[in-house]
Amino acid sequence: EEKNHLFSWTMNTERLFSALSAIHPITDPFKDAVEKVLTPLSLPAYFLLLEAPKIAEHACFLDEGFAMSYVFVKGRKHVENFWSSGQFIISVSSFFEQVPSREFIQLRDNSEILCLSYAEVRKLFHTFPEAHTISCLMMNQYYESSRERTRDMQQLTAEGRYDKLIQSYPVVERHVTQEDIASYLGITPQSLSRIKRRKRPS
Repeated sequence: EEKNHLFSWTMNTERLFSALSAIHPITDPFKDAVEKVLTPLSLPAYFLLLEAPKIAEHACFLDEGFAMSYVFVKGRKHVENFWSSGQFIISVSSFFEQVPSREFIQLRDNSEILCLSYAEVRKLFHTFPEAHTISCLMMNQYYESSRERTRDMQQLTAEGRYDKLIQSYPVVERHVTQEDIASYLGITPQSLSRIKRRKRPS
């Protein structure tokens, strides 16, 4: 199915390896091994990288584009995460534990991504100690980020949460709807409109 979406673009791994090196030092043999098994995909806006309750079979690096994840609770959509260029898109629990996903991950812009299958990641684990270390550190970052988000919901005002979101993702409003942003902030679209009105220069 993915092959239908494969367009020719020059695979540039510089940004990927820079992002991996920022997590943990990597060796040239590891880089070579990763490069051999990467699948470059050029995908359209609104493409679903993952649909609940499927199991996440790929870890992806977003070279260019924007993405978001959401879940449905009692039929209502709740936005949980955003990703911009230069970030890893992984449904952490589903991918590393190979269990059905609760979340949907959708590209919100025409995107260029680099994918690694779960089977290839397992092979890298067996051959390169840094692969295992990087995955552990990624999981720690993910859980720390989840804890931080929970604290923000408890301790920051809605306006504070909005400011933090715009600081982290300055272009978010170009890629997702006001309803999506309000859902991520845990407020109504009407409350979001009021916050934005207050921030407009008079």
